[in-house]
Amino acid sequence: MPLFKGKASKAKPKRAIDYITRPDKAVFVSSLSMDDSVGYAAQFKETCDLYGKGNGYDERKHYHFKLSIDRADNPTPQQSHELAERMAQRLFAAHECVIATHTDSGTIHSHIIVNAVSFETGMKLHMNRAEYQDSKDLADTLGVEMGFTPLDWRTKTKEKLDRLLNGEAVSADSKNLSQAERNMAKHGNISKESWKEALRVTVDEAKAHCVDRAEFQQYLNDYYNVTMPRNTTKTVSFVHPAVGADFAIRGAKLGADYTAGSIDRALQANKERKAINARLLATEKPAATEPAAPNPAAPDPFVPAIIGQPTIQDGNGKRPAPGSVGDVSAELRSLDETVHRIAKPIQQRSERPDSVASKPGGENGGNERSVQQQPKRRSYPHER
Repeated sequence: MPLFKGKASKAKPKRAIDYITRPDKAVFVSSLSMDDSVGYAAQFKETCDLYGKGNGYDERKHYHFKLSIDRADNPTPQQSHELAERMAQRLFAAHECVIATHTDSGTIHSHIIVNAVSFETGMKLHMNRAEYQDSKDLADTLGVEMGFTPLDWRTKTKEKLDRLLNGEAVSADSKNLSQAERNMAKHGNISKESWKEALRVTVDEAKAHCVDRAEFQQYLNDYYNVTMPRNTTKTVSFVHPAVGADFAIRGAKLGADYTAGSIDRALQANKERKAINARLLATEKPAATEPAAPNPAAPDPFVPAIIGQPTIQDGNGKRPAPGSVGDVSAELRSLDETVHRIAKPIQQRSERPDSVASKPGGENGGNERSVQQQPKRRSYPHER
């Protein structure tokens, strides 16, 4: 009954490699795609440096897997180590691996440290939930080939969850259950709908409506009775009412979209969008206009202009500004009189006798232009 489990780590692999290869613990140590005469940690780093990966603080640098065989199968250290090597070859052929088998505990087990960066392609190792479950199935398959009993972990886990959903008593110490599920088993508080998925939906809704952490926390508490025992700049945790106040789950356990950084980015985007909408609304909304209050000092448009009334400037000097239809008419009459005064002298000069028009029967047939006679020159006594 081989049990295979593991997880990724962002720590440097040297400490983990040093631990699994300790002489007082390991009876067998081998490697995959590595030189056993050179330090394993140094080779991990050389591969990472070659592709410029695996050196960041927040990067996955290695994976640590553990393989255990049921004591009832009476495995030998050699069999456990062989099964671990076969697992590494099938799952991590393009990655550097360090394999060690321990006998210091009551159960013989093997460790596999895998470099997160592939030495062939430079790509990071990704193992989603389905691939992780397939790796457990592979341990069962290879174990049966070597004569071990299968674990059949899928069936047993499903049976335990079914008993939980049906309200049957299940030991809180049952294997293959998460800590939250064990806690719910103690309190008998679980629904057919996954509480984790319900919590994700709740957090997503709060992220879509709030603009800061305080409002976010208040929204969860007011509408869904979800509390946040930890709400710092780096870490957040939630307590769902289906679980109880004794257990809190970290946002990172729910997924990458529920970490403190992801929540802050969503809240900041909401805040910026709200500010933009407010500016657009202020720009598009017409300014409120109120009727002007009557001004007692304003002149009555039906009363003739008096001294001190506003004036306008034109070529004839200042005159009162028109304030009504009557004023406009008076303004037009004034302009007509001005034009008449200017035009009258011109007309009188044109009618003087020294300007003689051509006679109708003249030599030019009446089409000659008016010819102005030249004035006679005046003589003076001193001229000869």
